[in-house]
Amino acid sequence: MSSTPSSSLFRKDIVGWTLYDFANTIYSMNIVSLYLKRHIVEDLGYGDHYFDIPFSLSMLLAAVLLPALGVLSDQSAKKKIFIFLFTLTCCSAVGIMALVPAWAIGVTLVLFVIANFSYEAGQPFYNALLYSVADGREARFVSGLGVSLGYVGSIIGMVFVLPFVTGTLFSWDVPFLDEGGKTAAYLPTAILFMLFSVPLFLWVKERAPRAKKKIGLRDSYREVWESVRQTKKYPGVLRFLVADYVVEDAVATVILNIGIYCSIVLAMSEEQIATFLIVSTLAAAIGSIAIGHLAKLWSLKNLLYIIITGWVVALSLFVFIEHHVMVWVLASFVGVCLGGLWTTTRPMLAELVPRDELGKFFGLFSLSGRAAAIVGPLIWTGVVYLFQPDEMFGRLAVDWLDLDIAAAAKLPYKMGILSLAITMIIGLIIFRKVPDTRGIADGN
Repeated sequence: MSSTPSSSLFRKDIVGWTLYDFANTIYSMNIVSLYLKRHIVEDLGYGDHYFDIPFSLSMLLAAVLLPALGVLSDQSAKKKIFIFLFTLTCCSAVGIMALVPAWAIGVTLVLFVIANFSYEAGQPFYNALLYSVADGREARFVSGLGVSLGYVGSIIGMVFVLPFVTGTLFSWDVPFLDEGGKTAAYLPTAILFMLFSVPLFLWVKERAPRAKKKIGLRDSYREVWESVRQTKKYPGVLRFLVADYVVEDAVATVILNIGIYCSIVLAMSEEQIATFLIVSTLAAAIGSIAIGHLAKLWSLKNLLYIIITGWVVALSLFVFIEHHVMVWVLASFVGVCLGGLWTTTRPMLAELVPRDELGKFFGLFSLSGRAAAIVGPLIWTGVVYLFQPDEMFGRLAVDWLDLDIAAAAKLPYKMGILSLAITMIIGLIIFRKVPDTRGIADGN
């Protein structure tokens, strides 16, 4: 496929591909970020680890299996089949969660592990499918469009599901709906995810690989380890993957804990939390499109350097600022940085490796991000625990800073945010020596 003309950016296949980003972020926003953990902790009274451990387990399963699946996807034009099966499994598990009684917490957690693993397992196939609908610099813009629509999807999903949870929509009583609680979000979320995934299955025509070869599961793992060794053949790939691991460690942890941080540190109500997420998500959508356009003209490396630096600045300011006006401004800025990060990393990796090995390296790319999502939440949990007012580091900090009771309660979460800023700085240092890909896109 030659470079996709700008007038064709809204072809059915491109629309179908980008709508999957729209669909899957409905799940990640409503289930992972907004309702499930808060239901477990706030409604059922369980500790955070009841969510964190199953989440980490699902990411561990994804990290172990995804690279091999990526290798398999390179061998045949079956990426859409994998995406369909994983999407169907995720949506089915989330829908069933709505039927589980409160006392059967173990069943809910098993279903969540299945759902989240399936959600993650579809990502490398979806990422690799990008180059079936666009090439070169236009692929950068299509990637940004997908990320942008993803954040629009999370807003629409949030707004559509909110009345099922509260019975109201920003103080307006919704007819025929009663307050269903946080678990009432599960079934409509599953339906929306599946519904908006359908265009990808109908409209995207997958390009066949140039060389077809049957490969067994054991061989696919052998090729995965070989691909790790082969990163030495492609300058900057290994360093890029390591830097992405460190950065995604912080990003994943922010996404998981933003709801609790808004509630405990910023003292936001349910409606304010939803509005906060909508504002940051709108900023991410706008930022994704804008940065997607900039990526057609600027160096991806320079853009990523600016974006990661922006993360460091924003997270550092969150530690010291609680004024709501400034918090809303920071929310918008973080949204732009989040959208920009995911807009630029996919095409940059694709420009560092051969086209015929995209599935393999996107598998390693997913491994990096998913492994970070295992470690990041555990580091956050450790920092928050150590700086509790009744723990040693917490007592020392409270005494040294002369904090009152309210400030002492917020301290663990502020230190958690500070740890994420430090993590981002480490990722930025590693990323500095990744080679620039300018000129590579035009040659693809």
